[in-house]
Amino acid sequence: MINSKLKSLKKLWTHLCPATKAIFTIGFACFLSTTISIFHMTSFSDPSDIAIRSIMSSIFGFIFGDQIIPNSNIKNKKFQTFVASTIALGSLLVVILTQWVPVNQSGAALVEIRNLMFASVGFLVSRSKSIESAEINANLEKLEKSEST
Repeated sequence: MINSKLKSLKKLWTHLCPATKAIFTIGFACFLSTTISIFHMTSFSDPSDIAIRSIMSSIFGFIFGDQIIPNSNIKNKKFQTFVASTIALGSLLVVILTQWVPVNQSGAALVEIRNLMFASVGFLVSRSKSIESAEINANLEKLEKSEST
């Protein structure tokens, strides 16, 4: 089952345009860099750190933005949902770890990770509601057709 899911994700990845692949890759690299900076007590006001966090926010805003504005570059909702799930779980893991490790809870990098967690979970809630709503509408249409016959 896991193998088939991985094959499915690989197929989705191959159908993305090169620019979208680059955006996803850069976004995950920024996420990893921001996560590492939380645990290394670096200066969160360093211009490079600020740039990385800004880029990360922009990229994941683009990825999750399809709920507001149709995004023709990300056509497959499954891949978008996979990315949101991965970021939500990764962010949650980082937030949980920061409870056990002495880090600055108000540091900019950790604040950004928490914001990303909120955004990704919000996207997933919105996505599940839209799927659920579509399924309910389809079932209502079937019911109305069966009642009219």
